[in-house]
Amino acid sequence: MGLGGSTNGPPLSAAPVRPLYRDDEDGTQALRLKRFRSVEIPAAARKDLLARLERAARVIGAGWAALLVEAGQTTEVVTTPDTPASLHRLLADMRYAAGTMSAPPAYVVQRAASQGFVLVMRPVATTGEVQGHVLLGFPHSNRPRGDFDDSVALVADDISAFLESHSLTGRMDRVHNHLSLIHRLGQMVTSIREREQLFAKITELVYASLGFDHVQLLLIDEDRQRVSLVHAAGPLAENLLSAGFGEEVGRGIIGRVAHTGYMWMSQNVSQDAHFVSNALLPNTASELAMPLRLGHRVMGVLDIQSDRPDAFRQNDILLLQTVADQIAPVIEQHRLLAAERRERELANTLADVSRIISSRLDPRHVLEAVLMQLGRVVPNRGSRVTLMGEDGRMRVVAAKGYPDDGLVKRHSFVPSAAPLSRPVIEAHRTLIIDDVRNEPDWVWQPGTEQIVSWCSAPLVHGNDCIGWLCVDWPEPGFFSTEHGRVVRAFADQAVVAIENARLFERARELSDILEYKVADRTRLLREAHDEIANKARELHALWRRVVDVQERERQRIAYDLHDSVAQSIMAATYQLQTIRKRLRGDEDLDHRLTECQATLDASLTEMKQIIYALRPNVLDELGLVAALENYVSALPQSAELVASLSVRGTPAALNPEAELAIFRIVQEACQNAIRHAAAKSLTLHLTYSGRSVDVRIVDDGHGFVFDDAKMGLGLVGIRERTQVVGGALTIKTAPGEGTLVMFSIPLEASAA
Repeated sequence: MGLGGSTNGPPLSAAPVRPLYRDDEDGTQALRLKRFRSVEIPAAARKDLLARLERAARVIGAGWAALLVEAGQTTEVVTTPDTPASLHRLLADMRYAAGTMSAPPAYVVQRAASQGFVLVMRPVATTGEVQGHVLLGFPHSNRPRGDFDDSVALVADDISAFLESHSLTGRMDRVHNHLSLIHRLGQMVTSIREREQLFAKITELVYASLGFDHVQLLLIDEDRQRVSLVHAAGPLAENLLSAGFGEEVGRGIIGRVAHTGYMWMSQNVSQDAHFVSNALLPNTASELAMPLRLGHRVMGVLDIQSDRPDAFRQNDILLLQTVADQIAPVIEQHRLLAAERRERELANTLADVSRIISSRLDPRHVLEAVLMQLGRVVPNRGSRVTLMGEDGRMRVVAAKGYPDDGLVKRHSFVPSAAPLSRPVIEAHRTLIIDDVRNEPDWVWQPGTEQIVSWCSAPLVHGNDCIGWLCVDWPEPGFFSTEHGRVVRAFADQAVVAIENARLFERARELSDILEYKVADRTRLLREAHDEIANKARELHALWRRVVDVQERERQRIAYDLHDSVAQSIMAATYQLQTIRKRLRGDEDLDHRLTECQATLDASLTEMKQIIYALRPNVLDELGLVAALENYVSALPQSAELVASLSVRGTPAALNPEAELAIFRIVQEACQNAIRHAAAKSLTLHLTYSGRSVDVRIVDDGHGFVFDDAKMGLGLVGIRERTQVVGGALTIKTAPGEGTLVMFSIPLEASAA
């Protein structure tokens, strides 16, 4: 038995090769991998493999057996102890290519024949590809050649199955480790928050999982067109990070991969024209660079280096491609998550700031709160709020962080005097100036001599810019684009509070004016109301006096009519009766005296009715119910009019004024129904409820369109009489539906 190898291999074939890997459209990478796609024989399996060869040689009657297997650029030779030494040396020195050899070289066949052996060879294949050959030497005999071929084919199949089994076991172990690595990479997105910690974990995982000498993670700086090292793992990683390694895009293996987006592998960097040596990694012998791609964009490079040549195997390439495909979205997702966290923190801060500054409406307090809270989101040494006044001048209405804030706030100017205000006011742009001392359009304002770096954001409300918010720093180049974005976001929040405060101030001014006008108008209305109330009281008193005078005058006229006219009529009646007695016998004269007597009787009756209407004595003598019964019974009863009275409850004594008011209202309502409505039915309901006296007068007359503003004198009199005694009047009527007059007089105000 012996082991040998050779570093010299045949030239690679230029025939087209099917792409086996991503970014290998022309098959170049597959050709590079051809030389190291061999099956390695594990050390633990060599003893079993040799025992299989010995047993196979013994069973099939062979004198010796040998196994040739490709191992990178060398050839591994496993032989049984009975193999002639000269044949062993010849096999070890033979130029061997498993994929292209179909028969042993002629000089090997001749040497075996000279030793008394017939040489038979069969290929050994794993995963469908030829990985080696098994050779058996049979002593010269009369056995047919076909027997040798069948026996060797069985041995080759057995060796192939043995190698395939060990190969699959090793691959499964590596795949398990690879999947574990990929799984841990996926977990990093949510478990690691810091960017540097993420990069360190990625390189350490790749380094620990694959066991290469150096692992580097580099990202592309598109602005500078450089690939910069962000982390490394390996014995020299600290030196690399301290030196800050970087490469120009397009230069060296790393730069080439960053430029093209395709992986590059060099199994022997000394023979690779693209390799650029690094003094910090002097022992690099092979290098593999994988692009970190997200879609069509190359984010960076995963670079693996080894101190030994031919360090990369097929499974390593497949794994590293998968790892690189995982790293790119992990980094991008981590960047997006970090950006989302920053935006969320900024949004929470802005919301908190907005709540604080919006909780105040006094302009001075709001402006102070704006500048106070601005320091939470953007570092600054000085800050100002400049607003445009109604006169078109810009005024610093709030300042913080200057030697004399009062001096800064006393300054005002027109926008044309400050050229840098134009892009802010007109274009609503955020301005960042690294060094105002080098800005030709900069205009110094009193008290602001400390400014070097300056950042300003417009205060935009709707479509109008009402001013700007600015921060400054006493060193050049302090503010970044991110600072400008945050200042703009803060300004967008602050402008709402500032505008609300301005509106509140204006509303307060208008409110004061309105309150003054309302108070003045209220005073005028109160005076008018008081005057109207006085006039109403005067009219009410006047009405009562008029009613009283009217009732007194009616009473006087009734007494006068009763004492004079009625008495005269009665006296005339008595005289006529005396004359009739003296002039008996003259029929014509007696007839005339009778007619005259009838006329006097009618006049006396009518006079009594007039006197009753002017002042019903029964009201004073017997009360309201008797007076109403007497009045209703005295109404002219006929086929065309039926009048009735109903009384409910126990009659209560009322004061004379109330009883007279009720009687006059009933009297007026009944007269209206008889004279104007042509009523055929007239009903009077009088109800004593214990709290009030309720009166309802219902007729079935023509009715009318009721208009409170156009009531006749009769209805006006009814309303006034009701109000005088503290009652409430309701009139319901419509053309063709009759009329209902209702009023209620409280007993408390009208009791006797």
